[in-house]
Amino acid sequence: MRAVLLAALVVVTPGALFIAQSEGLRWVCEGRVPRPLRRVARGVARLGEALRRRPHAEPLPPVLLGLELRRLAAEVRRIEVDRQPHRAARLAAALAAYDRVLIELCEQAQVQAPRGLPPLSSHARLDLEADLVASGVDW
Repeated sequence: MRAVLLAALVVVTPGALFIAQSEGLRWVCEGRVPRPLRRVARGVARLGEALRRRPHAEPLPPVLLGLELRRLAAEVRRIEVDRQPHRAARLAAALAAYDRVLIELCEQAQVQAPRGLPPLSSHARLDLEADLVASGVDW
């Protein structure tokens, strides 16, 4: 019985691999999706169409960005006096979020904002805040 199973395994495995390779090549060369994968391919195609049709998000109004800056500033102050563990990591995350909203508000107010990703240095952050206040934006 073992000999029969081993012989069947030796014959069936290479045959199955050969069929899988030929179907894969047909898929790549001719564009015909193999039958077992057709349902998955249709789902992926529908997902791609839905992502392409998704409208772009409109930017938040400056008033909401100012409210978010106020909330994030309060969060930074709370973390600075808090005695919870991982204070440095939480402070860095809150400052990065604050800087991102600050840069977005600068872009909407046509204030020169630095290029690159947050976090900003404390000097650059203070300069941006001063420029925003000078341009009439308040939070």
